[in-house]
Amino acid sequence: MKKLLIALFVVAAAAMVVVPAYATELWDPHLRGLNEGLAAGALPPPGVYFINNSYFAPNYQAYGNLHGTLTVAPSGHGNTDVKLFAYVDIPVLLWVPGCKFLGADYAMGIAEPFDYTNLRIKGATAAALGLTAQNNSGAQWGAYNTILIPYELSWKLPCDWFIKTGLGVILNDGTNNPATADTLGPGVFAESSNGFYSFEPTLGVSWLHQGWNVSVDFHYAFNLKDSGTDYTSGQQMAIDYTVTKTCGKWTFGLGVAEETQTTSDSLAGNSLDDSKANAWTMGPIVGYNFGPCSVQFIYNFPLYVNNDVGGEWFDVRFVIPLWK
Repeated sequence: MKKLLIALFVVAAAAMVVVPAYATELWDPHLRGLNEGLAAGALPPPGVYFINNSYFAPNYQAYGNLHGTLTVAPSGHGNTDVKLFAYVDIPVLLWVPGCKFLGADYAMGIAEPFDYTNLRIKGATAAALGLTAQNNSGAQWGAYNTILIPYELSWKLPCDWFIKTGLGVILNDGTNNPATADTLGPGVFAESSNGFYSFEPTLGVSWLHQGWNVSVDFHYAFNLKDSGTDYTSGQQMAIDYTVTKTCGKWTFGLGVAEETQTTSDSLAGNSLDDSKANAWTMGPIVGYNFGPCSVQFIYNFPLYVNNDVGGEWFDVRFVIPLWK
């Protein structure tokens, strides 16, 4: 299959898409819906913040044409032979020094995600790939690529509007474990990171008024070629939508995530048909502010997935000020 998913960015980081040995492309640059619940256009007060997301995708399926292997299911329909359990932990350090640039508040950050994946291929799909009962699943821990945030700039506008721009640089320094395929069989492992660099400019817009947070968080990823495979992942747009209301210490609301691949993948410079991924998810957001620390619980169910993996996912986000 072509993709199994997950990705990363900050002000609450994001990361991840996975593939077995039959595929060439690994992770999507932005973890689907990871920034739901955040004020996408604003920065917190000056200080150093530790942000941790614990992201669970307990039962992802393959959907549509995942280029590079079998056509596993018609467009928008899942194949229950291909299942993925994924856990991604994304620790982030965000520094807001309190200085301004071009009239905007400035911040920078770094994220070092790690993940656990368990890919299971059974039934007719396992038989077509030549897998047996002994080698049709694989599980491993690994480190995703380092994500650098050299800048985020946030402007406060009239009428409680905020706008923020930033850049994510995803390094080619993660871990993979292809040797395990020699003992467990081909096509069973979802590797832990990408073998290429990505650059991801971002734009966030928020309306923050009397406890309301209406935000749109936009990411656009440019992926460089994987020199080891001569494969280039297409450019991807990811948008996280948030509508929440805070009452006292509690926050309630709704989030929506969109993933749209805008250009096709290519192999050795040749464009690949049926390689554009598209996915939509939606679900509730609940948060609680303990004082200096806060927590949010986010759940999304799938609305539509094609040429990717998808399903329900959960995220638990802690924000802890280390220094203010």
